[in-house]
Amino acid sequence: MNLGLPFHLPNVYVAASGDRRDEVDIPGALTGISTALTIVKQLNEIDARVDEASFKLKIAEVTAALAEAKLGLVDAQQELRDRDIELAELRRKLQFKAEETTSHKGMTYDAIDGKPVGAPYCTLCEAQGKFIRLVEHVNVSGQPWKCPVCKADFQWPTRFSDPR
Repeated sequence: MNLGLPFHLPNVYVAASGDRRDEVDIPGALTGISTALTIVKQLNEIDARVDEASFKLKIAEVTAALAEAKLGLVDAQQELRDRDIELAELRRKLQFKAEETTSHKGMTYDAIDGKPVGAPYCTLCEAQGKFIRLVEHVNVSGQPWKCPVCKADFQWPTRFSDPR
């Protein structure tokens, strides 16, 4: 965008997967920058007859608008970092599920050579992205398997022996 200024304001980019770059939408920061540019345009139009106090006031307004825009960009940068961390964790969990587990009768188990091993994971916790193994309560009849986190009860899921 050419505003007749002696400098160019670059677009704000965030690195994404691969070589692709996506433009970040940061409304607050862009509003602050737009306000600052409007004030700069007004400064260019100030008549030489205007006193020094008016000029200093406009400079103060530009400074405040740019500071607000900078804070908006810092907040957006932190939010993007937080999302990157969350995305990495979700990818790690997805990779774990795809490479190290298998399903049997609707339950997820650890896998060795593609075969289920040990006790299953809690299906309720798994739906929330947590891999919590069920524990067996030997003194309980009917539904002896329980999730230690969400406390859900399960009826007789299969326990597979470890071939190692």
